[in-house]
Amino acid sequence: MAKHTHQPKTIASATEPPPPVSPITQRINAEGKAMTVVTLGNVTVEVPTPSASELKERLAESQRVMRAFAAALPRHGVRLNLPPTVPRYEADSKDPSLVIRKLGKTRTLGRFDKNGRFIQVKR
Repeated sequence: MAKHTHQPKTIASATEPPPPVSPITQRINAEGKAMTVVTLGNVTVEVPTPSASELKERLAESQRVMRAFAAALPRHGVRLNLPPTVPRYEADSKDPSLVIRKLGKTRTLGRFDKNGRFIQVKR
């Protein structure tokens, strides 16, 4: 019968403080300004804490951007206004390891080599 392995339980140390629950903390700096401190891994960023009105404005702007993003998602495709001398590539629906190069009115099946050059192949 297979034996289940479990992650060992972490034992709290009496000499070390417990890890913070959130990476975001608040503090007052030497000048008496409220600061927000965010620590992720070895990186710590400290910025002035925004006022309630600044926070409200930033939240409204964030919501506006999210609505615009959500409205743009359902649209299919991207229009590229490129001259016909610029090749365009798309994945081959029958074989995902191949690509189709469109150059003018010509469609060529191929793949890219290690140096990024397009190599024509026959199916």
